[in-house]
Amino acid sequence: MATDITATALKGRRRAASVPRQVDFHRLLGAAAWSRLPAAVQARFAVHHAAQTVCYRGRMEVRASLAGRLIAQLCRLIGTPLAPWTGEAVPVEVSVYLDRGALVWDRRYRFAGRRPVLVSSRKMVDADGGLLEVVRGGLGMALTLSEESGALHFRSRFYFLTVGAVRLPIPGLLTLGAAHVVHQDLGGGQFRFSLAFHHPWLGETMFQQGVFADPG
Repeated sequence: MATDITATALKGRRRAASVPRQVDFHRLLGAAAWSRLPAAVQARFAVHHAAQTVCYRGRMEVRASLAGRLIAQLCRLIGTPLAPWTGEAVPVEVSVYLDRGALVWDRRYRFAGRRPVLVSSRKMVDADGGLLEVVRGGLGMALTLSEESGALHFRSRFYFLTVGAVRLPIPGLLTLGAAHVVHQDLGGGQFRFSLAFHHPWLGETMFQQGVFADPG
């Protein structure tokens, strides 16, 4: 009987360990930094509830260098983790929801004359409590989170490739470069989202920026 109970408990622990812990931005930032964020930003990044999907709509400038465009096209072979095209005032819809413990951002780009492109990423917390973001194909990066002048900043620390339960490091020179994401509240239910990649040799390889509106 004791053996059966122990085996059941171990199985339960393995299942729990396999489910990503939900991202708590308040905890990751710390109470002091969180309190400096505008109320609208706190609401957008509060703990997400299961069975809830929030959709933000806006338009984005999407540009990339030659190297950035080439890498984005190559990445289509593993599930389009990057926007493969460029454009001005590109309509974009962003859906945010929970999936098996991970917080998912589905970004649907509608480039003129092309079929809609879905770029999906999953934010989760690793065993050490750090923030990770993983895109389709298993490519991921570890992130640091900070509050600066009332805006949220996400910066990449390193990249990795997920193969099963193993994360293999990827040299930074083989990527688009360091990522920097900013979420800045504009008031009136709107915010600016920007994403930039800077490579140490190639300079800026990709840049996206747009204004989005809260739903409803």
